[in-house]
Amino acid sequence: MQIKRLVIVTDCVDIAANELRASIINEIGDRKDIEIEPFVPIREFSVVNCNFALRLMADLYPPGTLFSVIFNPVKERPKSLIGKTKKKDFIFMGRNTGAFDWLTRDFGCTELYDASGLFTDLSKQFLSFSGKLVTAPTIAKIACGEDIKNLGAPVSPEEITRLNIVGHTIVHIDNFGMMKFTGDLDNIKENNYYKVEINETKIKAIFCKRMMSQETGSWVIFPGSSLGMYELGKVREYGAKSINAKIGDILKITKLI
Repeated sequence: MQIKRLVIVTDCVDIAANELRASIINEIGDRKDIEIEPFVPIREFSVVNCNFALRLMADLYPPGTLFSVIFNPVKERPKSLIGKTKKKDFIFMGRNTGAFDWLTRDFGCTELYDASGLFTDLSKQFLSFSGKLVTAPTIAKIACGEDIKNLGAPVSPEEITRLNIVGHTIVHIDNFGMMKFTGDLDNIKENNYYKVEINETKIKAIFCKRMMSQETGSWVIFPGSSLGMYELGKVREYGAKSINAKIGDILKITKLI
């Protein structure tokens, strides 16, 4: 039996997460060929973090996985999109906030549909939690075999909202205060020192392949485990908070001679 994996990427991580999961369960029933994966939590209101989290999951999950992004921090309600990637045949669904930028740049997009009509057809009244009432049940129906062609009008992949994430942008901060950031570092070698500037704060960091080998409280740049990116962290301390770093901040990194 081939298992279909359903992954929810969302900033609804309180009781709303249980509501979302229950909505999916009510749709799929007792089917044993569909597995609801642990929800992927993202930073509230952060399109940058959502974009990164989805791309990271795509790197890890097997072909045919279904991704539902339940997240919308913008003033207006963007189009709800359902699409399929060229690489690994992922199905994805969610609001066109920019969350699908990194995913579709790297994995392509062979099909894309505007599913906004699903939200207006359900009720003439305003839906206060459309993720629970529409998005979660819809991705569950797709997992059960619904053809995405039946769920909306075809649109061009060019309609996918694009982001401009420049080099050295912090895209994720983990629960240890480690900051994953984009971009390269030129001619980097073990024990090189760097000046890092952020939010009018300057720190001195050493490059080390194993950051935990450094002294407690030391700032270290090291090769991270996600998508080939570097990370900045403080050894055995929560570094991000001490410099008031936030997702979306841009690091200015200068090699010290």
